[in-house]
Amino acid sequence: MSSIGEKGSLVSELYGRHRSFLCFYAMGYVDSYAEAEDIVHSVFEKMLSRDISLKDTSAIDSYLISAVRNSCLNHISRKKVHGKYASHILSENEDSEDRGFVNSRIEAEILWEVFSKVEQLPHGCRQVFKLSYLEDLSNQEIADRLGISVNTVKSQKARSKELLKESLKDLFAMAAIIFGL
Repeated sequence: MSSIGEKGSLVSELYGRHRSFLCFYAMGYVDSYAEAEDIVHSVFEKMLSRDISLKDTSAIDSYLISAVRNSCLNHISRKKVHGKYASHILSENEDSEDRGFVNSRIEAEILWEVFSKVEQLPHGCRQVFKLSYLEDLSNQEIADRLGISVNTVKSQKARSKELLKESLKDLFAMAAIIFGL
């Protein structure tokens, strides 16, 4: 590719040409057209950030269909996990309104503490941690985005987990006592 602008215009052209079809294809997997649009849009955003050859149109078509399908399956998987977590929280909170409020408040405080500890991580660890666990990017995607090696991503993830584990060990012990874990 001779320039990023050229790649961007090619991706934009592909988006205009294939968006409707890919959205309807995604609808076979997800519940709403809005979700399908979001998934298709994210596939094209990833295309811009990756080094993908845009010369062979038959390969691009296969890539787009596979990428949308995989993104849909990942979306469904994340949705199931969120649904299980939400139903677990709701079933616990049915016991008592007061207990539900207290538990929600404690959970919010715990999350606040965890996120504040994430913000205190060294810059590289914090970037890798957020991209991995909050944006759900793969090690390769993180390496590509940050311009570092996959091994650096792995070591930064391991270091961030160790630092968080150490700084949050008292918090997890307290949460286990409070929630009876």
